Amino acid sequence: MCQSGTGFIFELKLFRRCVVIMQSLINKNKGFSLIELLIVIIVIGISMAVGMQWMTASIDDFRRMKTEREMAILASAIVGNPDLHSNGQRSDFGYVGDIGAFPANLNALYQNPGYSTWDGPYILTGFTQDSMGYKTDEWNQIYAYTGNITISSNGSGATITKKIADASSDYLLNSLDGTITDANDSLPGTIYRDSIDIKVTIPNGSGGTLSKTYNPDMAGVFLLDSLPVGTHPLDIIYIPNNDTLSRFVTILPRHKSSVSYKFADISFPVDGGGGGTSYSITLRPDGAGSITNLTKSGCSNNFECVYDIVADEDATYVIRATNSYASDVYSMEDSSVGAGTIDSITVFCRARKTQTNGNIISTLYVNGTEYNGTTQALTASYVDYSDVWTTNPNTSSAWTWTDINNLQAGVRLRGQNSNFPGYCTQVWLVVAYTN
Repeated sequence: MCQSGTGFIFELKLFRRCVVIMQSLINKNKGFSLIELLIVIIVIGISMAVGMQWMTASIDDFRRMKTEREMAILASAIVGNPDLHSNGQRSDFGYVGDIGAFPANLNALYQNPGYSTWDGPYILTGFTQDSMGYKTDEWNQIYAYTGNITISSNGSGATITKKIADASSDYLLNSLDGTITDANDSLPGTIYRDSIDIKVTIPNGSGGTLSKTYNPDMAGVFLLDSLPVGTHPLDIIYIPNNDTLSRFVTILPRHKSSVSYKFADISFPVDGGGGGTSYSITLRPDGAGSITNLTKSGCSNNFECVYDIVADEDATYVIRATNSYASDVYSMEDSSVGAGTIDSITVFCRARKTQTNGNIISTLYVNGTEYNGTTQALTASYVDYSDVWTTNPNTSSAWTWTDINNLQAGVRLRGQNSNFPGYCTQVWLVVAYTN
C-alpha cells in the first residue's frame, strides 16, 4: 500500500520555494537573469526526478506487498486455511484435502481437471474477474508453480517465494493411532482381532477415493498410516454381526494422535473351558495412589504420565534415576461389570532402560500393603512387562469385585544412575473373569 515519504514532501516544499523565489524576482525586478532562470529550472528538474523515483519505488513496494498477499491466498487454496473451524475441528484443507495430492498447476484451483472429489473453486472470486488474474503477479507475470511446495513471483526482477509446506509429506503422509474395545471394555485378543475391520476412506490423489482396511492387534490397538490431511470417513466393522461403528477422523498436517472407540452392543467372548464364557476388562489409572516416589516427566501428575490408552513412549513417563528401587501406585478405574467369577488380575507396565542396567517390578497395593511381582530386566526399547495374581495376596482368597474397585496398581522401578534412568510410560491392569 502506498505511503507518504519524507523525501517526496521535502522536494515538493523545495519546488514550492522555487516558485516563491521566482515570484519575488518578478515582483522586484520585473524579470530575472538567464542564470537565475537556469538555477530555478535545474532545481525543479531535480525535485521532479527525485519525486518520480520515490513514486516508482512506492509503486513497486505496493506491488510486492499485494503479490505476497495473493500468493498467501493461493497457498491457502492449495492446503486450506488453518484458522477455519467447525465444532472445534479444523474444517478447511483446500485442494489437497479433497484430492489427496498437490495440484499440478494453478488452473486446478479454479477449473475442475475432471476429478469427482474436486469441490472448488478454491480461490476467491476477486481473482477470477479475468481469465488470468489468479495466475499472475502485480507485474503481470505468470506465477511459477509446478505442483511443488512453493509459489514464486519473478515480475519485480527479484524472486519472491511463498512456502506452502516444509515438505509434501506433512500433508500427504500422516498417521492415526487408535484402540477398539467391546461394550465391557474387553480387548479382542488373538481370536477376535481378525474379526474386526477398520476401514478409512481417503482421496486417492487422482480424483477418486481409496479405502484402506486394517485389523487391530490383540490389545485392540491399530495404526492408520499414509493419510492425507482432511476429514475422512472411518468404519469399524465387527464382521460376525456385520455391526458397523461409523465415525469421521480429522487428519492435520504432521499428524500423530490417538483415538479410542467402543462397540456399544458387542462383547468378545472366549471359551472359558469350564462351561462358562471368559471375558476381560481393562482398567487404567485415574488418580494418585498411596505411594508416589517416582519422578514425573511431561505431565502434571504422576498417574497422567502412565494412563494412556496408546503408549506415547518418551512423551510422558515416570522415571527412576538411581540404582535403588522406588514405587508408584495409582488409583485405578472402577469396574463396570460387578458379576462373574474373577479368574485373575494381570498388571502391565510398559518401560525401558537407557543404559546397561535397569529393572522393573509390577506391583499391587491392597489394604495398605504393597505386593510385588517378579523382578524383570529392562531392555533399551519399550516392552510390556506383566505379572499375574490369581488370588488376592492380602487374603489368599479369590478376588471379589469389591477388591477390584478398592485396589491400586503400579510399578516398582530402578535405573542405572542419574545419567541413565529407567522409564515407565504406561500402566494398566486386565481383569479376566468367567460368566
